Amino acid sequence: MHKFSVRVLLIMITVGFSLPLFSQLRTNTEVLKQAAVRQAAKEKELYARLQTLAKEKGWEMVIKRPNGGIAILVGIDDFGNPLYNATDNNIAAAATIGTIHLWPGGSTGLNLSGSSNAVKNKLALWDGGSVRGTHVELTGRVVQRDNNPGAQSDHATHVAGTLIATGVNPVAKGMSFGQQQLVAYDFAGDASEMLNEAPNLLVSNHSYGSLAGWEFNNNRWEFWGLAGSTEDYQFGNYGNIAQLWDSIAYNAPFYLIVKSAGNKRNENGPAEGQPFWRRNASGVFEQVPSRPPGLSSNNGFDIIQSYGNSKNILTVGAVNAIGFGYNNPQDVMQSTFTSWGPTDDGRIKPDVVANGVGLLSSIATSDNAYATFSGTSMSSPSAAGSLLLLQEYYNQLHPGTFMRSASLKGLVIHTADEAGGGPGPDYQNGWGLINMVRAASVITANNTTHLMQERQLDNTDNATYSLPVVASGNGKIVATISWTDPKADVEPLATALNNATRKLVNDLDIVIKRGATTYRPWVLNPAVPTADATTGDNILDNVEKVEISDVIPGQTYTIEITKKGTLARGLQAYTLIASGVGGQPYCASNPTSTSGARIDSVSFSNVQNKNVAGCTSYSNFTGVTGNLQPGQTLPLFIRLNSCDATSVGKIVKVYIDANNDGDFTDAGENVATSGVINGNGDFSTNITMPAGLTPGKVTILRIVMQETSTAADVTPCGTYARGETQDYRIMASTPSLDFGVPGLISPISGDCANPAQYLTVRVRNYGTADKNNISLQAVIKQGATTIATLNATYTDSIYALTEETYTFQTPFATLPSTTYTVTVTATFPGDQDPSNNVLSTSFTTGAAGTNPAGTAIVCGTTAQLSVTSPTNELYNWYTSTTAPAPIATGPNVSTTTIVPTYYLSKNEISTKLGPQNKMVFPEGGYNSFTGNMVRITTSMPVTLETVRLYIGTSGKITFLLREIVSYNETTGAYSYFPVASRTIDVTATAPTPPVLGQQNNDPNDLGAIFYLGLNIPTAGNYGIVIQCENGASIFRNNNITTNPYPFSIPGVISITGNSAILAGDPNYFQKFYYFLYDVTVKVSSGCPSARVAVVPTTATAPVITVAGNVLTSTAAVSYQWFKNGVAISGAFNQTYTATESGTYRVDAYYGPGCTLSSSDVTVTVTPVVNVDPDEIGLIVSPNPTTTGQFDIQLQTRTRANLHIALLNTAGQKVYQKTVSNFIGRFTETVRPGNVSAGIYYLQVQHDKKMYVLKVVVL
Repeated sequence: MHKFSVRVLLIMITVGFSLPLFSQLRTNTEVLKQAAVRQAAKEKELYARLQTLAKEKGWEMVIKRPNGGIAILVGIDDFGNPLYNATDNNIAAAATIGTIHLWPGGSTGLNLSGSSNAVKNKLALWDGGSVRGTHVELTGRVVQRDNNPGAQSDHATHVAGTLIATGVNPVAKGMSFGQQQLVAYDFAGDASEMLNEAPNLLVSNHSYGSLAGWEFNNNRWEFWGLAGSTEDYQFGNYGNIAQLWDSIAYNAPFYLIVKSAGNKRNENGPAEGQPFWRRNASGVFEQVPSRPPGLSSNNGFDIIQSYGNSKNILTVGAVNAIGFGYNNPQDVMQSTFTSWGPTDDGRIKPDVVANGVGLLSSIATSDNAYATFSGTSMSSPSAAGSLLLLQEYYNQLHPGTFMRSASLKGLVIHTADEAGGGPGPDYQNGWGLINMVRAASVITANNTTHLMQERQLDNTDNATYSLPVVASGNGKIVATISWTDPKADVEPLATALNNATRKLVNDLDIVIKRGATTYRPWVLNPAVPTADATTGDNILDNVEKVEISDVIPGQTYTIEITKKGTLARGLQAYTLIASGVGGQPYCASNPTSTSGARIDSVSFSNVQNKNVAGCTSYSNFTGVTGNLQPGQTLPLFIRLNSCDATSVGKIVKVYIDANNDGDFTDAGENVATSGVINGNGDFSTNITMPAGLTPGKVTILRIVMQETSTAADVTPCGTYARGETQDYRIMASTPSLDFGVPGLISPISGDCANPAQYLTVRVRNYGTADKNNISLQAVIKQGATTIATLNATYTDSIYALTEETYTFQTPFATLPSTTYTVTVTATFPGDQDPSNNVLSTSFTTGAAGTNPAGTAIVCGTTAQLSVTSPTNELYNWYTSTTAPAPIATGPNVSTTTIVPTYYLSKNEISTKLGPQNKMVFPEGGYNSFTGNMVRITTSMPVTLETVRLYIGTSGKITFLLREIVSYNETTGAYSYFPVASRTIDVTATAPTPPVLGQQNNDPNDLGAIFYLGLNIPTAGNYGIVIQCENGASIFRNNNITTNPYPFSIPGVISITGNSAILAGDPNYFQKFYYFLYDVTVKVSSGCPSARVAVVPTTATAPVITVAGNVLTSTAAVSYQWFKNGVAISGAFNQTYTATESGTYRVDAYYGPGCTLSSSDVTVTVTPVVNVDPDEIGLIVSPNPTTTGQFDIQLQTRTRANLHIALLNTAGQKVYQKTVSNFIGRFTETVRPGNVSAGIYYLQVQHDKKMYVLKVVVL
């Protein structure tokens, strides 16, 4: 089963052609199409050769892998060894990289979904099989373009869902969920297909890779390195397919290939001394009895296989989900499996990282099946689907155009969040975690505070591009160049292992200069892959990035882009991206005379600055940085004296440019003004930082001291007679007190309407001081109407720079297909930055489910309830529109409750799971439980939404969802697949802190509602294991005297027990109830319908209609025909054709306990004579038929009833028709419906004669 680590199987095809030279400024469609034709021919020839070699060598054409994936034989290397390609909750992935904020209702207001016509058919995937295009998340939006695609694949369908799933299950929504049409291929023959599709695409996803290093296959460890080698050469290697992909990218400059980094880091082979298998010199696997020392475990650096090392693609690694979004580098936790770089020549790979752990998405098992997978196979499509939104946005702002792929790749790298132990890139996380919000902001603010220029260099003597920019103070200056490099040479296989020959063909360089200072790009040292990044001359990568952290606002910096040597192909296109620019030079301020009053010293915050001796005019102290907190009030001290012993009155004004617009004239920017100071003196005051100065901003504090007795004479700009101006650089640092609401957790858009919807938010302490008792208010509106105002106080401490989740304890009602605005405000005395106090967002509820139809038949004291054309969904039957609980559940059920009208609903759950509260059982207590498990069984995919918990002490509790494979009822031992986890912040609900481990069922502890949001993706047996953390403790009942289990929502889910075990007592678990009370559950297949009235009818005895020898009963659920009082074997249909005379009746079944018999009818059957069909000129055409449809022709000369039937070899009728009193020529097209291939018999009965023809369906 494939439940945890989904790995990518890379397709490796050896190619023997080289694409022509091309300038890479436009798509070279002709070259790509011609190459596609040649490549397809080579693939066909190669496939035939592989079939022959596979038979000779005993190689498998397809390997089924233990993780549920497949590997396909796709080539041979230079030593004749086989090469195989192998396949490596979406909402959390979208939150991790910020895609959710680009969606409708997101914080950016961009309302992107990939739905525009401009990006239709611009997104593609290649994967290990075909996509189940009929899945409810994908219906009608996947075009599988292979002529003979492989079988439907869970892996391919899961990846497709991550790319474009509609969000029928909101937590499985894909990144480009509005995409109209996804192009899909299996990965057999991907090279020619990519060449053919490249001119039309913007982004494609490739979650597969070559088999390399250690593989666990057929219950044995296999080492896939060359015979006699201790390491697989494919790791870090730039091979033929990597070269081909670079060529495709070069000739299709708007097409970005997105590739998974691979999952090799935890595939490490057996222990030393244990047996394993490897190929011999003939390419045949043979067993090695003992693993020797020195054989690589591929568990560190340089383990990205083959074409993941292409230069011009985006290679994506996998990290754990950050459900609430990135805040700092410590949030980014590497997965245990993701492969690390560098490439053999030292290039930075992976390029970036995204969430690849625990993604819930669609699978191919059924049209509404989901599963949770992990792997870089999952992080890659979360990146690819998100990147398409950036192209959609760019096209909206620049109709008819898209970014080059180098621009898109460079943009993602330029805006990535820092990850890893030190600043800059590393070989584990690449350039960092994708940040979609920041990437979109660069597109938004291009040519203002950001810039993005697509340019080119050539081989002229002055091939240097210089661009002066002014620092804006909005953070660091960051400049990135990215280019699509020509393909490099492939090293011979004999020397391929760890070959460090550089693969960069055209080496461009970027530096930033200010005066005599040169800022250089980040570089890494492949010889010491663990070392932090430094700056220098990057001679390896086709992306370079420069960052300036000590930027001075208003100062001019010059970006210079140059090349080394002669450019291959004469010209190189590149993209320059810069941020922190677009500022304004500051106005000058200085006296016309250097004599008179001067500033002796200045002191504020961490600045204590003594001026140089002598007379001065303007002093530039921007090399001195004061760290100030937003909204902070702090003392300022300025000592004044004279450089020439004069004693004149003077006034001091202090300014801070809060909005970085290059002046000091905006409201609130004059933060202090002195009185007239005569002679030498001091000015002491308190200054308050103006609004708008947010953390990370850099700006200028200006002090103007002027000899005057009139304050109005002192201005921040211009000249004056005598005095001094000083400028200081100040940086807004993290405030002490700053609280806000960064996001809404639940509900989200797509959630179903709910009569009791709870609101869950994130509350963040942006400050450096631990505080509690934060006041919260939420206002929910439908249009202009306020439907709820919720007030609460978060009583627990929120530690500095962390956040907690809080669920308001008062629910509100929502309606289907309705948009609600939510405004949540956090208030705390002395909050220094009110700009983040208020969250304003919206969500739109999903549409109500389509109404079902049904019938109800009353038979005595029982009613049979049946859904018309049921699907694999939940059906409940109620006695009224407001009844709290159903009387029956299922598409075909019976009930003894007889009412005038029944009410049928679909996907509605009106009851809760588990006990309503802990007082249902009298005893229990609190403890810091860890490892205790609640056992559950589900009949369909569901989400556990909210739960009432009783918390003794505050902290965090993690709920681990595990699919139970086997469970030993005696010992409690079990095996499982990890499925999902959810960590929630819990606040003490017990009014008095309990003594942990003692009996204490405090009736005054009313508990609290917490949002759980735990998705159970498929029907099955599961365990929910809890882990109390950070001091948390939770209540559970014990000493229960009678078996309380199961707690069930019929047809949906049951709590069946727990993990309590006592030797010799198999029922010991029945004495306990664990943790989860009053749980709200929703089904994953869709939103509830309305309750539809079904008026019952009273069952009556069936009535038989006789037409010749054909007997037909009135409608019922099922039937049994009798002849002369004896049941006729196999006669279960509504119609029966009598072959013998006799007395017939039918028993009609309407439901359990309801079978009624018809009156007897006497039938006299006249023998039918089999006659040659030529007698009536019976013709069937076409025969054989490929569609199952065919035409019949015949001619009769007597008048009689005409009966036509088509029977299969089992004698079952798949088609029948009767024409009364027919004579003459008959022509008809027979359409039997969806019939399978096989032999059928056409029977024509007329005037006591039977004519039979054989019909073949291909």
